[in-house]
Amino acid sequence: MARSLHIERQKTDGGRSVITLDEWKAAVDQVDGVRMARGDAAATNPLTREIIVLPNRGGDAEVFRKDCDTWLRALFWTPGGIVRFIAPEMAEDPILPIAHRLAGELNARVCGAEGETYD
Repeated sequence: MARSLHIERQKTDGGRSVITLDEWKAAVDQVDGVRMARGDAAATNPLTREIIVLPNRGGDAEVFRKDCDTWLRALFWTPGGIVRFIAPEMAEDPILPIAHRLAGELNARVCGAEGETYD
């Protein structure tokens, strides 16, 4: 089962501090192996052949996968000020190390659904 993780920043009082879209874009610009995605994400349902479109709110980011020599949309900024992504299943997947570098740029941390942190 895939684990949903996110990047969030906390205030000193324990509340959440919003990561703005401008802050997110600036962080992405500082980290190698990640870039802002252009356009909406689309996939074809293999059973119905229906094309499913997920709108890009301006904060989707792609991670470069050397093993398949392609950019994959993997990180999704939300208007609520957090960045969501799915935890990788393979240790060699670059998503988690990149998420940690982005969190460092944002003075934030990588967390799970139950508030657990991943260092």
